[in-house]
Amino acid sequence: MAFNYTVANVTSFSNITDNYNYTNSHTSNDFQYMGVALGGWLLLEPYITPSLFLEFNATSKNVSDIPDDEYHYCEYLGQDEAIKRLSNHWDTFYNESDFEAIKNYGFNMVRIPIGYWAFDMLPEDPYVLGAQEYLDKAIDWAHKYDLKVWIDLHGAPGSQNGFDNSGLFLANEPGWQDKQEYVNLTLLVLQQIYIKYGSQEFSKEYGDTILGIEVLNEPLGPKLDMSKLKSFYNQSYLDARAYQDTNNTIVFHDAFQSAGYWDNFLDSRGKLSGRLQNYNIMIDHHHYEVFSSGQLGVSIAQRITNIKNYSSGLGDESSHPSVVGEWSAALTDCTPWLNSVHYGSRWEGTYPFTNNPIEDKSIGNCANINDWSKWTDQHKRDTRKFIEIQLDQYESNTKGWIFWCYKTETTIEWDFKRLVEFDLFPQPFSNRTYIKNGTDTAPDKSGASQVGMSMVVVAGVMVALIL
Repeated sequence: MAFNYTVANVTSFSNITDNYNYTNSHTSNDFQYMGVALGGWLLLEPYITPSLFLEFNATSKNVSDIPDDEYHYCEYLGQDEAIKRLSNHWDTFYNESDFEAIKNYGFNMVRIPIGYWAFDMLPEDPYVLGAQEYLDKAIDWAHKYDLKVWIDLHGAPGSQNGFDNSGLFLANEPGWQDKQEYVNLTLLVLQQIYIKYGSQEFSKEYGDTILGIEVLNEPLGPKLDMSKLKSFYNQSYLDARAYQDTNNTIVFHDAFQSAGYWDNFLDSRGKLSGRLQNYNIMIDHHHYEVFSSGQLGVSIAQRITNIKNYSSGLGDESSHPSVVGEWSAALTDCTPWLNSVHYGSRWEGTYPFTNNPIEDKSIGNCANINDWSKWTDQHKRDTRKFIEIQLDQYESNTKGWIFWCYKTETTIEWDFKRLVEFDLFPQPFSNRTYIKNGTDTAPDKSGASQVGMSMVVVAGVMVALIL
């Protein structure tokens, strides 16, 4: 599909009306999120579905033969073989029965990541079309089982963060702002999303199933020009209100900025004020405690304190509702390929994480992280506590939470279904064993953290976030 370089942006509120053909029954202010993300389905992430990637070195056994991301997955296979394999994956990894189960577990919404290439591409892109059809199926299934949906633009041209979860791994160096055509194509894709999923016709059929649209997942703010990112956010919001026939929530990721950073952005005091009384904006925060060496190896008591401090800061945000739109049960970064196909872990101090500020440059051994039979009782207890404190605090201080993710092929720490199976994730969500009103009712006397392996104490302070 050829890239249309003309982007018909709206330049002011003059073309926007408060009178929508369809008004959602929920806004960002009155919906309490208990959601789950469908990671690894419509946008590949190797650690979620390693079987798709292990086929590349089945014969050679050379790790170097395994592609880093969906971009190179498609490039290596070519169009015909890529569409064959991906179609099979889209058909089998999620289906209607998953949506029924998600509802029965107690969730009220799903966040569905998708790449820009499901809608339009750059001329040189190796990606294949087809994922949009499955997004449509997902919306239909969600509607059937009374689940709300966030459409999450998870991958942008040139990569907004350099992570493999954008579709193009660039060693955590974003390339999205390198060319204006990348930003233009992102806006064009968002316009297509707005026109299709925010239309009067669509709303008549599906009501307000589309609770929100996230304009861009995890732009890496510390390595981007934030003034340009704000301009993009402004434009994407103006387009949303001009092109849609409904007033669903427009979601902005915090770009890894501190709590409160977005308080004066597009609110009653913002520079685009004066036209709409209710912008219906949500700020999406993601929180993990495994992507810097200083976060690892600490006691569960410290983890609980970390979560309380973090969520308290979110609770102090004054202008827009917020949600913790990604979090997990992970106490380590041991899951194979979590940091990328060709990267090791901070936990073991392996490439490229060879300068951890900890004794012997390692915390422990990762070998048994996905072997439930090798988990210690304390590791199980700590994991349940870590889940419970996040449920407790995110419910108390924000509009709720969205767990990452519903299922994987092999992991435990990142797989909701396995966490429930192993009695680590409360069912129902309110069934808390350890955490009551933000307090650990059964603290470990030693205060130590043991994650199924030998431990050493972290000697340094937390280093810069590396995702």
